[in-house]
Amino acid sequence: MQNEQSIPSWPLGKLFSELIEIEPPAANTMINGLSLDSRYVNSGDLFFALQGLQKHGLEFCEQAITQGAVAIAWEPTNNQVDKSQVNSIPCFPVANLPTHLGYIAQRFYHNPSKHINIIGVTGTDGKTSVSHFIAQALSKLNTGCGVIGTLGYGSYPNLENASHTTPDALSIHKLLHQFNQQKLLYTVIEASSHGLKQHRLNGVEFNTAVFTNLGRDHLDYHDSVQEYGDSKKILFNFPSLQNAVINIDDEFGVKIAKEFSDKLNLVAYSRENKQPRFTNYIYAKNIVTEGEKITINLSSSWGDAEIQTSLYGRFNISNIFAVMGVLLVSGYFLEDILDVLSFLQTVPGRLELVSQDLNKPSVVIDYAHTPEALNNVLKVLQEQSAGKLWCVFGCGGDRDKGKRSLMAKVVEEHADFAVITDDNPRSEDADAITNDILKGFLNFKTYSLIHDRDAAIKHAIHHAAKEDTVLIAGKGHETVQIVKNNRIPFDDKEVATKHLNSYH
Repeated sequence: MQNEQSIPSWPLGKLFSELIEIEPPAANTMINGLSLDSRYVNSGDLFFALQGLQKHGLEFCEQAITQGAVAIAWEPTNNQVDKSQVNSIPCFPVANLPTHLGYIAQRFYHNPSKHINIIGVTGTDGKTSVSHFIAQALSKLNTGCGVIGTLGYGSYPNLENASHTTPDALSIHKLLHQFNQQKLLYTVIEASSHGLKQHRLNGVEFNTAVFTNLGRDHLDYHDSVQEYGDSKKILFNFPSLQNAVINIDDEFGVKIAKEFSDKLNLVAYSRENKQPRFTNYIYAKNIVTEGEKITINLSSSWGDAEIQTSLYGRFNISNIFAVMGVLLVSGYFLEDILDVLSFLQTVPGRLELVSQDLNKPSVVIDYAHTPEALNNVLKVLQEQSAGKLWCVFGCGGDRDKGKRSLMAKVVEEHADFAVITDDNPRSEDADAITNDILKGFLNFKTYSLIHDRDAAIKHAIHHAAKEDTVLIAGKGHETVQIVKNNRIPFDDKEVATKHLNSYH
């Protein structure tokens, strides 16, 4: 068995055995690390040179060698790639290299996921909340849990900032190796459609998969909503998978549940009072909202129960059921699970209350950046606001343009006032983005267009009455605004707090 403190080291030939044959002496080259980025190569690393959006990784091989790379595996492409400058170290092509990265990393790190109960969470909305609720619940049950997702990577609650919801395949297995060394028994991974389709999760031995919902998002990348859904369904075909926890209030969720009910230990959950159509189920019999408390009477194949929660919004009932299903298939007893579910707390940037001063408007920030998520959040606040409801929102540049007008329709339906502003314009013209949004308003006259996000937040807060509620949507936990190639420090919560302090 691998020494707990050991750093993996492999002969190159053995690392690639059963994939390609590497002849001596190159086969005897010892590999001490794996890298996809030439800037961060360490001495003894194997550098993987992939075809990027604009350049091939082989263009950076000189830097990788200078940094200490001892071998290079590269992805063959239709384009002619110059590899003449690589003659001092082994350099070899590997067909379909991106699909193999995860399995190579799995071998290099001695298959760490085999020793951890891995939970994958996929869906358009709710991935982060469900993932963090699972980690919170396990923490309350005195069980360590690793987290890999939008809000960071690490042993919960000590997370480091994330660059992607689902990191690259090498980083995934390196993190799992670290979690294994820390003796974490569980890890929850947000499995994005990009991450699944781009093979970043290959080699991970998932135990349980969760499906939250399918809405409209990422159609700048996926050809259609169907193809987007099919990318999420990849998670349920992992050969190691034993359990599936699926939201059957969602039409695509029903399809997945029916397809996999005979292949996996499946738990179907619903908050819409649906009678169970599956062997294992959790559904709400009755939901009562009193002030900030929600009481849920539920029926399950493990027995009936009652849960009280102070989490905002009925959609969080679905998230609670997802957590409950995961814990049940993981072997926890119903009574122990019920003890911890009532303690679940809001995740940063998800219906996060900035202020509830009686002499100032209530201000809430949320990551909602899809029509479905924005609809859910606005409906919650519409029910709970004592006065008018304001919505500050925009749409990201270089992303699905088709959802922009849909976002406006949702705001027109549920909000009293809207302030359209810049989200992350990226390389796109900000006016073009807001013009697409404005096309979605039919008769809505009570909106303002203020590109400067700071000024937009100030406008909403200072024009809101003290009994009103202001939702600042789209960025949630994010602390930068991306404009062209610049990442400008910007935190909705900090900006809102600043303007609340000057409210009069």
